[in-house]
Amino acid sequence: MASSTLVLITKAPYGLEDAFAGLRLGLAMSVNGMKTSVIMLEDGVYNAIGNQKPEAVRMPSNVDATKELYDFDVPVYVVREDLAARGIPESKLFDGLKVVPAQKAKELLAEHELITTF
Repeated sequence: MASSTLVLITKAPYGLEDAFAGLRLGLAMSVNGMKTSVIMLEDGVYNAIGNQKPEAVRMPSNVDATKELYDFDVPVYVVREDLAARGIPESKLFDGLKVVPAQKAKELLAEHELITTF
């Protein structure tokens, strides 16, 4: 059994359930004692924007799902280059996220035994 999991969130919120499912998997892994980290990259960085309105599409909040990870000390990273490529300033992100360069994301990939992509 793996001792650590890295969840990659690569999909935007609310068009698909992929991002929400990835956040929930991260929560389930951490609740069960596994070292877990989450990275939002590619279109997954849209999940980091603070002023989401999931009620408009009758979906659960990915912001709330992400913040629940904080209760279990799960670090949630956002790749700086992917924010810049999409014109998203860091000032639009909600609190608690760690913006990191792509190089740090590569290091995190090497540090975890199990990697899953959503």
